[in-house]
Amino acid sequence: MSKNLMIAVVAVMTGCGVQPPESELTLVVAGQALIKIDPRLSWENPFGSLKPILDNADVAFTNFEMAVKSEHDRCGLPEDYVVVLGEPSLPRGQRPGNTGGPHAVEPGVMEFLASLGFNLMSISNNHAWDLGDCGVAATRLSAEANDVVYAGGGVDLATATAPAYIEVDGVTVGLIAATTSRDERDLISGTVNGVWTGQQEDIDRNLQAVREAAGHADFVIYYQHFQIDRDDFDDLGHEPVPDLHEWQSDFARMVIDAGASMYVGHGERAFDGLEIYKGKPLIRQLGGLAYQGLQPGIGAYEASRPWEGLLSELTIRNGKVVSMEFIPLDLDEGETYRSDLDDIPFLTRRGLAEIAVQEQAQSILEDFIDLSAKYGTELTIRDGRAVLELEGMR
Repeated sequence: MSKNLMIAVVAVMTGCGVQPPESELTLVVAGQALIKIDPRLSWENPFGSLKPILDNADVAFTNFEMAVKSEHDRCGLPEDYVVVLGEPSLPRGQRPGNTGGPHAVEPGVMEFLASLGFNLMSISNNHAWDLGDCGVAATRLSAEANDVVYAGGGVDLATATAPAYIEVDGVTVGLIAATTSRDERDLISGTVNGVWTGQQEDIDRNLQAVREAAGHADFVIYYQHFQIDRDDFDDLGHEPVPDLHEWQSDFARMVIDAGASMYVGHGERAFDGLEIYKGKPLIRQLGGLAYQGLQPGIGAYEASRPWEGLLSELTIRNGKVVSMEFIPLDLDEGETYRSDLDDIPFLTRRGLAEIAVQEQAQSILEDFIDLSAKYGTELTIRDGRAVLELEGMR
């Protein structure tokens, strides 16, 4: 074989002049799921208007903001505990976790979300530790039993920080999940991945996980449950920072610089705008998918706007987001049936997302477009969605 012919053969074998096969994936990213009772017990078709979108997804992601009760024991909960009310209040010391009203749910809640098509979840948030190690372990087992890939919790901190991977049609999606929250760092850091402000070792550990995922996956999601305010700095392990919003933004950009394909944040009940950083999506807050069981008053949460949200549908081609569509959601405050129901049946029914319509849909989309404009992102409204085409953007 001549030298020139050998060079030509090597060039073909290494891909020069040959177009690689194109891969395309539909990813749906939902807001945080806080579901205390299996919705099928109260609704005939919960999340019904969302099902066609979820059915179309190759990968559907949410944050599982609950702790599953063990099937073998109650993880320290008394027999008379009512999860939808958070009563009786359980001071620390009476059970493993560290909040007064744990979101302690039956395994059926995980099965319900999996049945909708959610196959990728974060289990790192400020309620992951509500039942201590017992609840973290039971949540992991429930996810595994329902073929849900998860990140953010494990038998130890290294496992909790490690990337998780899901493969669909030859495309691998990686997930790293962490919480920056109002839990105490010395309690949660054993089995739940956390990033505390001012704790460089947390940042370094998570950036290394992103680099690892970028070396093994075609697309990498970094999820951060960001639920903290200035009052949470005392005695929690956080070091004060001048501006929490800017701290989150700086960390999100570090994550993308380390190799993440997108950053997703939850924690606040309201949504924020979309930033495109180096051609990649940065979502600080996406709002909620479900807020079942918040206090029963109508109008009690107006300041935090939990009853409006967004569902994001992304097209990923060859490892890059080429388009994003945001669907407006109505999370149903329950005003129309509040007077007809006692507290428990009311709280069980309210707070589940359906696609918003008419004036409410237009208002949500316009708010989202205005919030995104502050980050230099221009979206348009098309067919009841806020749309952004990223192909060619840098």
